[in-house]
Amino acid sequence: MHKRISAVGRIKINTVGASTMFEVGDSRQMMPLNYTIAVQREKSIYIQSEFNFFDYQIFARPLLQPVVDEPLRMTRTNVSPNIVVQDINVFITSSSSIAHIGSSEELTAQSRIKHIRHLLREEPTKSS
Repeated sequence: MHKRISAVGRIKINTVGASTMFEVGDSRQMMPLNYTIAVQREKSIYIQSEFNFFDYQIFARPLLQPVVDEPLRMTRTNVSPNIVVQDINVFITSSSSIAHIGSSEELTAQSRIKHIRHLLREEPTKSS
């Protein structure tokens, strides 16, 4: 990995969400991970420890790595040993995202979200 100096004039970040990384500078390995169970209900009912990640297969599946079967040739010329950025304005980062100014060697990010809706059943209408 080519190490370089990262210089940033001004950074404004409005919101940094769950499992988000913001980094200025070089990193060898970045691995943000986000597991979420999102429950939407018509009636607010709160039961402690109601949901368990292990009850849902999406959280147990192995992470599939993409298979790259085409040749990749890249030529890079770093004219300057520095990464210089004047202004950065980030509105929001969320769910295992990365905002990074610098060099990185290895990146593995994943976000797994299970959405659950609990809707009330309507009572059957009685016809006369």
